[in-house]
Amino acid sequence: MRPTHLLSCCLGLGLCLAVVVLPACSRDPAAPGKAGAAAAASPAGAATVDGDSVAAMADAPPPDLGDFRVVSVLLGDALDAEHVVRAAGSDFGANATLHASVLSTGAHPGLTLTARWHAPGGATILETAQAIAPTQPTATTFTLQGKAPWPAGDYVFELLADGHRLQAVPFSVH
Repeated sequence: MRPTHLLSCCLGLGLCLAVVVLPACSRDPAAPGKAGAAAAASPAGAATVDGDSVAAMADAPPPDLGDFRVVSVLLGDALDAEHVVRAAGSDFGANATLHASVLSTGAHPGLTLTARWHAPGGATILETAQAIAPTQPTATTFTLQGKAPWPAGDYVFELLADGHRLQAVPFSVH
């Protein structure tokens, strides 16, 4: 199977998982996101997403992204010299520092990419945002680092642009 077909299949599965899991969750308003490419969080201090905010996001019209397009989202546990995931994967160890590299093309005068890392059961572990104004192909990387081992299970990385979900990528921790 070609990598693009495999990525499409994984993204479709992740989106289905996110649609089923996320509406059953609730959000902790005392746990705001932390902006930046790398932020640390403990799996024990997880916030969640409530059904109302997910429904509002689904009802909101998608933002005008102009020529901006996400080409792929790579998950991995190591970065190369350009801070892009070195080897993409979907299965990680309990002590891994996780990275998501969002590879995009097309210019945009300015938008905010948001990363949400969801634990098994849908709780939000970490939400980070980065403002970008790309003029050429761009790699935007988000990092999730735990203070304790991650519990085994199925997780989801969710990517949003100006509050609108673009992709959900499933991954597992063993």
